[in-house]
Amino acid sequence: MTIIDTQTVKCLPVRGPRGYDAAKRMVGRKRVALVDADGNWLAVAVVPALVQDRDTLPALDAGKQAWPSLRVAILDGAFTAKRCQTWCHLHGMRHEVVSRTPGQRGFAVLPRRWVVERSFGWLTHWGGLLRDRAV
Repeated sequence: MTIIDTQTVKCLPVRGPRGYDAAKRMVGRKRVALVDADGNWLAVAVVPALVQDRDTLPALDAGKQAWPSLRVAILDGAFTAKRCQTWCHLHGMRHEVVSRTPGQRGFAVLPRRWVVERSFGWLTHWGGLLRDRAV
């Protein structure tokens, strides 16, 4: 089982691709992560922040090929597009979208999604990667 998610981070105005994420109101880059059920990093890719979440999956192609035994992909509501389901099936994975219940207000922990959020927290805290400083 794998969990896939994205995180937008600010970046300094230096070399490299960057863009404006309108949802987060931030100029920077987007990290696309593929983690296992324990939160271990299997693959990560960096794309400009202006790329929609559903369009970031091809950036993980090389990383996914290194882990052919993964059979289930858990994604959030931003990955409901048909192309995301096609990408998962192309790589031999079942596509499962975990989303909030209709009418739910405020914060809620979604099943298995907290694992990738914890991994992003580790990256930010222990790696000192709150902001992207280099290419």
